[in-house]
Amino acid sequence: MRSTESEQIIKDPPGPQENVGCKGGSLMICSDSVLLLLRDLVAIPSVSGDEGRVADFVVALLEHARIDVQRLGHSLVARLARGAGPRFLLVSHLDTVPVGEGWTHDPYAARWQHGRLYGRGANDAKASAAAMLATVLELARRPGELAGEVWLALNAQEETDNSGMRAVLAATGLPDGAVCGEPTGLEVVRAQAGLAILKAEWRGRACHAAHVAKAEHENALLAAAAELARLPRWLTPPGPPHALLGPSTIAPTVFQAGKRHNVVPDRAELVLDCRLAPPHTAADARRVVAERLPAAEVSIVSERLTPFETAEDHPLVRAALACAGRARALGSLTLSDMALLAGVSAVKCGPGETSRSHTPDEFVLASELEAGAQFYARFVPAALAALKEQQP
Repeated sequence: MRSTESEQIIKDPPGPQENVGCKGGSLMICSDSVLLLLRDLVAIPSVSGDEGRVADFVVALLEHARIDVQRLGHSLVARLARGAGPRFLLVSHLDTVPVGEGWTHDPYAARWQHGRLYGRGANDAKASAAAMLATVLELARRPGELAGEVWLALNAQEETDNSGMRAVLAATGLPDGAVCGEPTGLEVVRAQAGLAILKAEWRGRACHAAHVAKAEHENALLAAAAELARLPRWLTPPGPPHALLGPSTIAPTVFQAGKRHNVVPDRAELVLDCRLAPPHTAADARRVVAERLPAAEVSIVSERLTPFETAEDHPLVRAALACAGRARALGSLTLSDMALLAGVSAVKCGPGETSRSHTPDEFVLASELEAGAQFYARFVPAALAALKEQQP
């Protein structure tokens, strides 16, 4: 673990007269501190399911700063409470996808070169994690900046099954508002498509392939093919397209029938990927598919990642736009832990670009990271004020 320089910055943060390179409003985030934090995070491999070492590193930093932190498997949640007020959650993730092939830079060297840091997770989403962590560490030194509670959740397994986020919410309950740190180019996202997985299954009657001319049988593969041949390239439930996300889409993606060349298959299975915009649900998608495939039994395999939307005129959205310097919020087709925040006012916003995620030579710019840290520093007090407006 490369923790000494990050710990030294936490021990000896620059005083007001030493804020060279530190920008922002009343809450100042030192550029050097957030750059070092990201370097240290990226240098620790944390493929989804194996985030233990990076979680150890973050917990040690928070404990050194005397911030209340709870470890939940390989996820963690830190809390700053300053009197009565709303509960605001900053959430991102520590896990990454595997490195893969095609890299020309060492994915864990974590060196800043010409204003860029290359590495797996640098963009998705350790830049957001570092910027949020730097904000919380600075807030801990300046209690007067808060009027309520600030929670920081840095989750495991966001890239796989979102179990880290579920563990955090089971321990904390739902917040009053949240910002999800993902690489959006600091665009404010207020609507996110959901994901449902459907399965269509055809049943038949098997026989030996040598006896098809005389043995009674029902070829499940052919029954499926007859119906699939009539499908369009994609389906959509009834209703107009969503203003930010476009139409909900249902796409056939995986088909399987038979296991041996000499056995007529008695079962065929199709998997369908459903990207759902509000207000569509997995049940809506299932009805559409069942109508098109009447010979199949259609079931919902997964519906845990539901569509998400915060109203355009919500004070939290307006505050995020003001802090990010944006005129309007956007929608996002990529998934995140925000999907588990149903009923919570939330936005998704963070440094980096989604097009770099999961790619060889993934990188983030120093300027993006610094801007992200300053955004969160401005947004936390603004979000608490906006949420307070909504409280009775």
